[in-house]
Amino acid sequence: MTDYQLVEHEWFSDLYDLREQWIPAYFKDVSMSGLMRVTSRSDSENSFFDRFLTPHLTLVEFWVCYESVLEAQRHKQSKLNSDNKHSEIPRKIKLNLEVHASEMYSHNIFKDFQTELVAALSDCRFKDVEKIDETKIYILTDLQMPNKSWNVAYSLDNMEITCSCSMFQRMGLLCESCLWILHNQDFRENTNST
Repeated sequence: MTDYQLVEHEWFSDLYDLREQWIPAYFKDVSMSGLMRVTSRSDSENSFFDRFLTPHLTLVEFWVCYESVLEAQRHKQSKLNSDNKHSEIPRKIKLNLEVHASEMYSHNIFKDFQTELVAALSDCRFKDVEKIDETKIYILTDLQMPNKSWNVAYSLDNMEITCSCSMFQRMGLLCESCLWILHNQDFRENTNST
C-alpha cells in the first residue's frame, strides 16, 4: 500500500482494517466445520472450468460455455439430491448412531461417518477417565496407532462432546473417539429436538 501510495485510499484502508475477516490464516483456530478449505475449493473449481474454457474464446463464446457449465453443475446437484432422497446406503452396524446419521447426512458424508463408526468399534480402546464437575474426560487409544492417545471431553449436563483431534471443528464430522464415547453412553437421538 505504501509502495503504490494507497495508504490514504479509503477502500484499501477499510479492507486492510477488516483483514481478520478475510484472511484464512486468521481463522485457523476458529471452528469452521470444514467450510474454510479455500485452496482445495478454488483448485477444484479451476480444474472443473478448465475442461470447458480456453483463453481463445470470445466473450460471447465464454458466456455460452460458462452458462453450459453452470447448468451441468445444477443438473448434477439435482441428481445427487434426488439420489440422496430416494435411495439408502446399506447400514453396516445398525446402531442408533448409524441410523440417525443415515437420515441426516448425504450419501458421501454418511460413508465417511460409517468409516469412523466402524473404526470406533474395532480400533478404539479405553485407557482412562477423569470426572471434572459434570464433564468426563476420556483418554482413548487406537489399535492402529498405539502410541497416540486422544482426550475426549463429554459434558453430561449439555451432552456436548469434543476431541483433542479437532476433526469435528476441521471437517464437521465426529471422529472415531467421539463415536466410541457416544456408543458406550448408549446415545439416543432426542426425539423432541427439531
